[in-house]
This record gives sequence, structure tokens and C-alpha cells, in this order.
Amino acid sequence: MQITASSLQKARRSLLKCEYLGPTVKKHGKCTLTPDQYDPFDALITSIISQQLSVKAAATIEGRVRDLVGKKFRPTSILKASVEDLRAAGLSGRKTEYVQGIADAVKRRKLNFKKLESASNDEVIEKLVELRGVGKWTAEMFMIFALGRMDIFSSLDVGLQRGMQILFGGEAYDLPAMEKLAERWSPYRSIACWYLWKVVD
Repeated sequence: MQITASSLQKARRSLLKCEYLGPTVKKHGKCTLTPDQYDPFDALITSIISQQLSVKAAATIEGRVRDLVGKKFRPTSILKASVEDLRAAGLSGRKTEYVQGIADAVKRRKLNFKKLESASNDEVIEKLVELRGVGKWTAEMFMIFALGRMDIFSSLDVGLQRGMQILFGGEAYDLPAMEKLAERWSPYRSIACWYLWKVVD
């Protein structure tokens, strides 16, 4: 199921009934996830920049990189930027390698975003983790924000881990336990993630 205006309404109605997440859904109103506004390449590069950073730090560095290469991340502009300039914008040496490697893979058509749209979740993860710097978390964020998959839960996400611990306390004691607890929100787990991030914020 894809994230659309109508599916967001169904998801909200469903999640409102959850005794744990319902109050947060009521407090924060409509979910504003709009994957159709995200370019797949742009979303993937944004995820790389965000790895292992706080939301604030990631937003600062992302803004500097956009100032350097343009408002929208494109393979050609990423490849044209020098390593020195990307690092001066705040990217680590490894992340600089990662974003330029992904840009090169797209330019040489080793990575086809159109094919990923019809691939299964497992196939998307398998294809993306072939790229240097892309792990399961990045692939899951890509499926939520770029592909608009409705039922993704990323137990590797630190924010979601905190949100689960706030809601469920000791029941959310490890990743398998969190994944089990999140099953109650299927088939709307991506939307539940959005509200969980609000819990932490």
C-alpha cells in the first residue's frame, strides 16, 4: 500500500484507536508525510547525511551541502563538487565518498529508481545495501520517504527506539520486542513511525 491522502486518513483513524499511540495521533493531527514531493536521489542523499546525527545537526549540514550544490540534490552537482568543499560543508570523509559513490552509480545507471518502485521491500533493501554507506536503516528510510511504502517499521532508528520506550517502557527492551509491539500498527507502520518521532520531539 502506498501513502496517499486517502490512505493517510485510514491510517489516522486506525491509529487513533490504539491506547498507546492514539493520544499522540490526536495531539498532532494529520500526518504530513508526502512522498510524492521527494525525489528518490535527493531522499537517499539526505538519508546518508542524516546517519548517526541528531536531527538538528543533520539539518544544519544538509543545508550547507544544498548551499554548495544546489537546492535539490542531483548526481551531476554532487559529482562536480570537490571533496574539500563537501567536507568543508560538514560531511565526513566517508560520507563524502558515499554520496559521490551513489551519484556515480545513478549516473552510470547501476541504480535504477524506477525499478525499485515495483520491487518488494526485501528486494529494495538488497539492492540499496550494495551501495557503500547504505545499510538497512537507510534503505528503510528510503522506502518511507521516497517510495511511500505504508507499512515500514525501522527498529534500527534511534528516534523510534526512544519513542517505543516512552510508550511501552520495559516492554520495548530490545529490537525484536519493538518489532513485535509495532505489529499492532500494521498495515500503517510507516505512519506510526511519523507519530513516534513526534512523541520524541
